[in-house]
Amino acid sequence: MTKVVADRAEAQQDGLTFGNPIGCHYHWLEPDRIDGYGDSVRRLAGKVELAVDGFERTAHLSEEVFAGEAADTLRDRAARRHEESAAVRDNLRGLGRAINAYSDALRRYREGLEQLRAYAVSAGLEIRDQRIWPPVETIAGDTPQKEVDAWERDWKAYQACFEAKVELRDARRAATRDLARALAEHAGVHPDKDKAKLVARNPHQVRFGELRREAAEEAMEAVQANDAADAARHTVEALKRREQAALGDLEEMVIAERPPEEIQAQAAKVQALHRELTEARVEARDAEAVAEREVAQADRAARNLEAAEEGRTRVVGERADLPQGPRTAAQPADLKDRLG
Repeated sequence: MTKVVADRAEAQQDGLTFGNPIGCHYHWLEPDRIDGYGDSVRRLAGKVELAVDGFERTAHLSEEVFAGEAADTLRDRAARRHEESAAVRDNLRGLGRAINAYSDALRRYREGLEQLRAYAVSAGLEIRDQRIWPPVETIAGDTPQKEVDAWERDWKAYQACFEAKVELRDARRAATRDLARALAEHAGVHPDKDKAKLVARNPHQVRFGELRREAAEEAMEAVQANDAADAARHTVEALKRREQAALGDLEEMVIAERPPEEIQAQAAKVQALHRELTEARVEARDAEAVAEREVAQADRAARNLEAAEEGRTRVVGERADLPQGPRTAAQPADLKDRLG
């Protein structure tokens, strides 16, 4: 056997590595539910609009209608309240639009995953455990050219799936960052304005605002990953209860000597529930692994921010390259040029 697969380390980002299975299962919040949040915020902005109009009318009361020191004080206060309520209204509208835009991004992400799975199926790639599996890594040296060409086509299809997944993930993360900026704007937090304090990182300078923004984004992704892991665990528990109930019904049917066709139907139901439970357990393990990784990244970002605020030196560890042994004649060829 001669190994001719492309190097797995040629394309790697945040745990998504070329040559590994590609997840194509959507486990984020439903976009319609997020749309509901955005619509609620925009409805609240509409209610604030009534207060904006009321303060504006009060601030422009004429001297003929209401005069005197009390009238002047009332008009001044109404003018200030008008500015404040108008800012709240605008922030709520922007926040509502950002939430709706985030739901649209998640909807495109979900549809993209569905299209990715459909493409993988049409290309003949293996779909198992809600993941797209790469072709075999080895092929015999005396394999006919027709099979070699088919094997290369499978790797090109897998590469297209990998690149599409990276694009989908990057688009989703960009939408998450946009939502975080909108939340910061609504809360009146402007970390970029903190220009007075700097912290050294190697030979460079890092702004506190960048560290705070990074910590906030990592924390949000950790919360989302934990929510997904909790949902996956709840699904497993629900399927376990259903399987136990189905097994109990099957036992009662056997004891009661029910007709064979009824027993077979119940047994098939138990088998289907068991397969579904097995798949759910795999998804739960994947979701827990993602959650652990996101929590670790969030903790690291929080420690970096804390160290920067305290003025301590931030040590950034870099992974050392492993020594490469001499290439031998039996070492496999690289398909990087052939795969593009």
